[in-house]
Amino acid sequence: MPNRIQQIPIEHLHFDPKNPRLPTTLQGKDEREVLGWMLHDAGIIDLMRSIGEQGFFEGEPILTVPAGDDNHYYVVEGNRRLAAAKLLLNPGLAPTKQKSVAAVVEAAREFPRTLPVLVYPERGAIIRYLGFRHITGVKAWDPLAKARYLDELRSTVRDLPRERQHQVLAKEIGSRADYVARQLAGLRIYEEIEGRRFFDIPGLSEESFQFALFTTALNYSTIAGFLGLESGGDVDAVGLQLTRVERLTNWLYRKNDRGKTALGESRNLAKLAEVVGSEKALDAFERGASLEEAHILTSGPARVFRESLVISQNNLQHARDNAHLVDDLGQGDVDRLTDIMKLARGTRSIVEDLVADEED
Repeated sequence: MPNRIQQIPIEHLHFDPKNPRLPTTLQGKDEREVLGWMLHDAGIIDLMRSIGEQGFFEGEPILTVPAGDDNHYYVVEGNRRLAAAKLLLNPGLAPTKQKSVAAVVEAAREFPRTLPVLVYPERGAIIRYLGFRHITGVKAWDPLAKARYLDELRSTVRDLPRERQHQVLAKEIGSRADYVARQLAGLRIYEEIEGRRFFDIPGLSEESFQFALFTTALNYSTIAGFLGLESGGDVDAVGLQLTRVERLTNWLYRKNDRGKTALGESRNLAKLAEVVGSEKALDAFERGASLEEAHILTSGPARVFRESLVISQNNLQHARDNAHLVDDLGQGDVDRLTDIMKLARGTRSIVEDLVADEED
């Protein structure tokens, strides 16, 4: 473990090539590309402004490991602060937001050339701290970054049985073993989706992929089974069916001309789970029925019939109770009520005949 804070020149500090927050396409890329991605985070400009005004806070050192070359280090914790400090010293590194960067640099009073650093002998000595800070702590990572962190942390317990691994990791982050397993299973499937260029779904990328939505879907046993998984926490995913992964990904993320997905809202996952568990409902859904229409077919004819009657009765009662408040009633309303009466009589006649047949 490090025993003292060192002041290390900024040019000797390098972005972490395994940073869980970086898209996999950028991990290990050159400094300018990484800075371009980081500048999409408005917080980098704010960090630049803060450091340029007050200097670098010595009480929160950057955590590093040796980069291989003498006196060069990878920053495992503190990459955003490193980005801000590098841009203050060299605004020409910014591939985007050059005007914003230049404005901050012009107003800055502090330009630190060294940063306070703790050097750890190897990466494993830091990752448990990262779990406390970014998973259970106040500076939370996004769900995909958390899953990548858990996958990296798992490397420290690979000699344990699989279920025991999940228990140990859950204890590390103050969560449950089933949560850990689901995150790791979700990451396994996400990597398949990413490797297939997100199935060419317009606008879908690592930045727009809602990882939490996908892992929540895995929490439903019918959806996990639909994908060929033994459960939502099936990390090995031996039976994973990629054609079904593609179908699910389309339902969750592909938008129509109105900007809506087949799922609609995340709260509809329960309905989707029931639909994929019903062969008849799933067939209708894949043929173009809406999720609501397909979901009705999961209930069975008797339930659909009785729920429809209750809804119709409630709607008519509501109309009756509010009729006196409408000041522009006309013949069209009368005609519609006449049609409803005819429809009700016809339905009643059918039911009476069926009941009579059963009694006979």
